[in-house]
Amino acid sequence: TLTKVGTSTGVEHTTGMSRKIITATSKGASGEALLYTADDYAAIPYMYIKNAQTTAGHKIYVYNDSTSGDPLWLQLDAGDWGFIPMHGDKTLKAYASNNPSTIEVMVIGVDQ
Repeated sequence: TLTKVGTSTGVEHTTGMSRKIITATSKGASGEALLYTADDYAAIPYMYIKNAQTTAGHKIYVYNDSTSGDPLWLQLDAGDWGFIPMHGDKTLKAYASNNPSTIEVMVIGVDQ
């Protein structure tokens, strides 16, 4: 169970749990997944993400689309997952080593 104490100035939000199919196998290609848009939440958001693939070596790559060069932010092998505090001013997108690939993702944060 995840809980967070509400604030007098903000409202808790979540994107809800979703599954996304990724068909892109490189940065910027058609079929990548938009995971988070910069400054979507006022406070530091948290992301749950899981690579739903079951074959070892089928990887998901999450990159920072807000910074020059689109640096890699996270790599998940098949079955890997994370619950990560994020710096909310970056747009995050994902591509995969195999087409198609499935991820589960949810972002939790506070909006003001």
